[in-house]
Amino acid sequence: GQLDQVLVLKSGSSELQSELDNLRFMAWLLFGFAIVVATFTIFFMRHIFLRPIGKMIEVLSAIKDKDGDISATLPDFTHDEISTMASSYNGFSTSLKKIISDTRNHSVRVALSATQLSKVLQEVHKSTSEQEEQAQQVLVSSLESTSAIEEVASNTLRISEYTSNNLNEIRTSSDELEKVLGQVRNISELAQGFQVTVEKLSASSETITEILSMVKRFSDQTNLLALNASIEAARAGEAGRGFAVVADEVRNLSQQVQVATAEIDENISVMGELVKDTKINSANILEYTRNTEGFIGSTSEQFTRLVQDFEGVNNQLTTISSTLDELSYTNKASHTHVERIAGISGDIRDEMERSREFSGELESSTEETQELLSRFIIGYGSFEEIIQAGREWSRQVQEALEKLNSQGFDLFDKNYLRTNEGKLPEKFDVSYVDAFESLLRPMYDNCLREKPDLIYALAVSLDGYAPAHHLKVSEPMTGNFDIDNVKSRHRRFFKGSRAEIRRVTNTAPFLLQTFVRDTGEVLNDLTFPIYVNGKHWGGFAVGFKPELLLDSETTTELR
Repeated sequence: GQLDQVLVLKSGSSELQSELDNLRFMAWLLFGFAIVVATFTIFFMRHIFLRPIGKMIEVLSAIKDKDGDISATLPDFTHDEISTMASSYNGFSTSLKKIISDTRNHSVRVALSATQLSKVLQEVHKSTSEQEEQAQQVLVSSLESTSAIEEVASNTLRISEYTSNNLNEIRTSSDELEKVLGQVRNISELAQGFQVTVEKLSASSETITEILSMVKRFSDQTNLLALNASIEAARAGEAGRGFAVVADEVRNLSQQVQVATAEIDENISVMGELVKDTKINSANILEYTRNTEGFIGSTSEQFTRLVQDFEGVNNQLTTISSTLDELSYTNKASHTHVERIAGISGDIRDEMERSREFSGELESSTEETQELLSRFIIGYGSFEEIIQAGREWSRQVQEALEKLNSQGFDLFDKNYLRTNEGKLPEKFDVSYVDAFESLLRPMYDNCLREKPDLIYALAVSLDGYAPAHHLKVSEPMTGNFDIDNVKSRHRRFFKGSRAEIRRVTNTAPFLLQTFVRDTGEVLNDLTFPIYVNGKHWGGFAVGFKPELLLDSETTTELR
């Protein structure tokens, strides 16, 4: 019975060992399978998780390293949560690109509006400054006018007073002249009467002379008769003695009469001469009196007219004085208004100056916003097309400048020589200008052939000097500034505005500005810095109308 138990135990042990071996084999088999499964799981998980995550890390690292390049997308070649995450990120990236694109468009519009506002404000500021100057001139003129009007009014008042006094004196003189005229007329009448009397006296003198002649003849005849009587008495002797005495007395009397008659005749002759002289002088006096009467009469009439004229002038001066008083009052009121206008003009100018400052700050803020937005690369749109093209062109221009420098041309030469003294716009030559123009102008024109919508693409030195320009705007000077400013833009300095200075001094990868060109155009200016032998030479500027940037809805992917 014990042997059977032993045999049974041995038989059970063998079976147990066999089971254990089978179990061990199965364990190793399971272990191997587990290792295979684990290995498969590891590689599968690597394929499922690590590979896409690695690709994501690679893309995100590229975004970080490229400083704003969000044009790349995350891979989504799996079909799990990671793929969903990548798709979500790509959707977010697409939305972000759209937001950036829209923001760029809005910033361009804001920059355009800000520049146009700045242009308007500049023109308004100029107009307000001119208005203030004109207002000040009007104020000065008004002050001078007020002073002049007051002086004229004062002078007019004095003249009116003088005229009134003169008028009174002239009236008195006129009255006195009328009296003199009356007296002269009386004298004329008396002279005329005296002339008549003298004429009568002359006639009486002539009559007396005739009578005396007749008396003389009577006396001569009487004397002759008395002589004859004496002769006859002497012949008669004693009988005729008495008659002889009478005859002698008669003869003596006749002789006395003759002597008296001779004296009277002599006196009458003298008186006749005096009467003639008196008549002549009386006639002269009468003529002079009449002339004096006529002269005084004419003078009196003139005095009368003068009095009337003075009365009219006095009335007019009174009216003028009254009008000047009203004008002075009105002008003082106008002067007060002009003072207010001048003050308001000054306030407007100050406000416009502040508005220009705010506009400048708005432009600066807008440009800073555009600069920040320009750092993002979204992979499509006109903006990035222009940036990509401009970057490549600036590289080519920089290589061309390096070539000129290697040929011995001093591209930093500042010895500019004026070539059109006394004319505008100013033109300058420099030592390297001919070689520069020969090499660079074809490159500039090629840029416009590649992108016809551009206005210009050229290099400008740190001094703002453009040695060369496009062929179409490199024409000879005509002497007409309006034409030459547009058609002859080579070999000129462009540093008259803040934007033109910034574009050549900028050292950032690129600079986008909106500014008013000297031709009056509102343009965007995209500038890339240029270095020659590691030294900043200037910038490569690309100019275009702002509307070109608004065409960013195109989703053409940039390669």
